[in-house]
Order: sequence, then C-alpha cells, then structure tokens
Amino acid sequence: MKKCLIVGGGLAGLSSAVSLAKQNVNVYLIEASPKFGGRTYSFVDKKSGDEIDNGQHLLLGCYYETLEFIKSIGATNLFNFQHKLELNFVTRDKIKHQLKATDLPYPFGLFFGLLNYEALSIFDKIKIIFIFAQLPFLQSEKYLNHSVEDWLIEQGQSRNCIKSFWEIIAVGALNSKLKDASAKMFIDIIKVIFLKGSNASAMIIPKVGLSKAFVDPAVNFLQTQKTELSFSEKLLEISIVQNKAVSVVTDKGRLIDFDALILAVPSFALNKINGIDRTIEKDKIDLSYSSILTLHLWIKNNKLKKPFYAFLDSPLHWVFNHGNYITTVTSCADGLIDKSPEELFPMVRTELQKYLNIKEEDISDYKIIKEKRATFIPNKENLMKRPPVKTKIENVFLAGDWTNTGLPATIEGAIKSGNTAADEVQKYLW
Repeated sequence: MKKCLIVGGGLAGLSSAVSLAKQNVNVYLIEASPKFGGRTYSFVDKKSGDEIDNGQHLLLGCYYETLEFIKSIGATNLFNFQHKLELNFVTRDKIKHQLKATDLPYPFGLFFGLLNYEALSIFDKIKIIFIFAQLPFLQSEKYLNHSVEDWLIEQGQSRNCIKSFWEIIAVGALNSKLKDASAKMFIDIIKVIFLKGSNASAMIIPKVGLSKAFVDPAVNFLQTQKTELSFSEKLLEISIVQNKAVSVVTDKGRLIDFDALILAVPSFALNKINGIDRTIEKDKIDLSYSSILTLHLWIKNNKLKKPFYAFLDSPLHWVFNHGNYITTVTSCADGLIDKSPEELFPMVRTELQKYLNIKEEDISDYKIIKEKRATFIPNKENLMKRPPVKTKIENVFLAGDWTNTGLPATIEGAIKSGNTAADEVQKYLW
C-alpha cells in the first residue's frame, strides 16, 4: 500500500491525514511539538481549572470543508449552529444593536435583517444593498491593487457604515486593517458569505475547547485507521534525488519509507529545513504576518445573555461568553501585542465597563495570550507570493492556510489546503 509522510500536525496536516486515510493511503504524521493542533488548541488554566483556548474561533456556515472535516471525524455534535445570521453589536454607550436575518426565504431574510439593523441609517443600508446587488458580477481580480478601505469608499460607503458593518466582517475574516488588506480577498469572501444561501452567513461556535472539538476527534479517527502518529519529532532535512524526495532526517532519525511527502508547516518554519530551497523558492514563503491578542477574564456573577458580542469602534473586537469567564479578541493587534499586562488589562477593563458595564470588582482574574504571527496579511504582495500545493519536486506537496487556497488564513483555509494536498497526493500515487 502506498504511504504518505505528513510533516506538521496542525489542522492542515490533520485534514490531509484524515482525507488520505479515508482513501486507504497509509499515513505517517509527525509533529515537532508535544501536541497536535498547531495554533488551534486548548489547555487547562492552572488557577481556575477551566479549559481555555489559545485563541477563540468563530466559524461560518460557508466553511464547507470544515463542516465535512468535523463530520468525518464524528465531531459535529460538539458545535453550536445558528440557523441564520444573528450578530449582537454593542456601542461604547452600552447601546445594543442586533443584525438578525428574518425567517423569510433567502435572500429576503438577510435583506430585511439588514433593514432592521438600527446602527445604520436608511442611506447606509441602501448603499450596502447596492454592493450586494453588484457582487455576482464583480471580478475581484480587478481590485487586487485596491485596499478594502479604498474600495468601500469608492462604493460610497460612509464612515459610519464602514465602522458599524463592514469593519467587523473584514477585520474578523482577514485579521488585517482595512487599509492594509487587498479588496480582492475581501470581495471573494463576502461573495461566499452572502451569496451562498441563508446558512452561509450563520455563525458556528464550538461547545467545548478547540482541542476537544477538532484535535482529539481527528487523532482518534486516525488511530482507528492505523495511522502512525509521532509527537515531538522535528524535520531537519529533505534529501532529493532525480526530482523526488527519497528520504528525510528528523531529530529522531532518518525516514525513507514513503512515496509522497506533505509539508504542512507554517511558511516561516520551512526556512529552517535543510534542502527546502530545492522544493520552493524562498521568496514565496517570506510573508508578513499580523497578530491576535486574546484575554480570558474570570467574572463574578456574569449577567451577559448572549454567547458573543461584537464591539463597535473599540480596540476589542469580540467578546465571547463562557459563563464563569469571558474571552476578548483583538484582531490585527500589532499596536497592542508588545504591551505589558499592566498596560493591557486596564485598557480591556475600561472597554468592558464602557460597553457591557463589567466593572473592575467584577473581574477576579485574567490571562493574556499573544499570537504574534497569527495569520498572514492578505495584501497584494502576500497574495502574489502564496504558492500552490504542488512544488517543483514531483512527490512533495505543501499544506497550510498560507498556501494559495483563495481564502484568508482561517480554519477553513487550513483544512481546505490539507484536502487539496491530499487530492494532489492521490493523483500522484495513482
């Protein structure tokens, strides 16, 4: 039976392994760290005993590859699914606005949900509807050189419209400032979110920690398929003969028993592998990255009613309600990521009081998590660099949310890349 060696146990590597195992390909999956999941993992907070995530994730109904993945590994019941879009926005004056699709058939449910969204003027709503009407006919490639901000202004979107509607979508999906991200990527994703039916824009949240929702079920599935799994094994070198990878060296020894090789590691990790320059041009993996700042805060007498909130015009973009603790998320957090806890906590505390009336005495403890290289910035330069999964070496393939998936760096992008790499391996092997 043919065998594929997969290097990297994040979601890209796990989805590659699951896809190949389902097609009866022998898989050997190695991971440099002592755990699988990559950036998608959870851990137990020592003080509280709560299992908390490395970074909160919000999925969408248009994450079709992700939904198929969690179905394959038997994890669908570990997620809460909205039936239709429902977003709860909060202003700094504690005014709450709801963007909620009605029960009317698509697209009328979304249309009337937008009309009922009170944070926007009727003029702003008409301008948004005008963009939606254009979307099926827009060729996103024409806007590669435009920033999201410039494109929205060209489309007649007011500052309030951008702040109260577009920004939360763009920053959340792209993890980038509107002035930095390419409008091409933004147009592509809003086409998927808003033009694929009412379920596409609905929100999906894990009921449990990310490790229990994604990683443990995937590992359990792979073990039932007799997949070989190795933790704490780091790839050091690739040997290539006659345009084929014939062996690799890890910190545990040499591996030669494989027919295909998938490198499912971050772009910046590839540079550390000897021989990688024969596989991919180094300028293709020299991407610029954006950070994400997460704070978990333990709350006394939590009175929040909704599972999550979006903040308008705040350095905090999202607040997720976990009962005895809440999680704040700041995307594209480069201006905050190097600040000390003594600087960050007062800022977060102030914002929570302004928006949700959570006072200092309500907070019993907090934990800060910084992901400095969370996602690549989807600007023109990075989009042009993103490589395909196929490399110059005939049996070596790439996977990762940074490859050319046509999506931003999301869970969906990672899983899609893994599936694409698995498909290319199948074509190569047979």
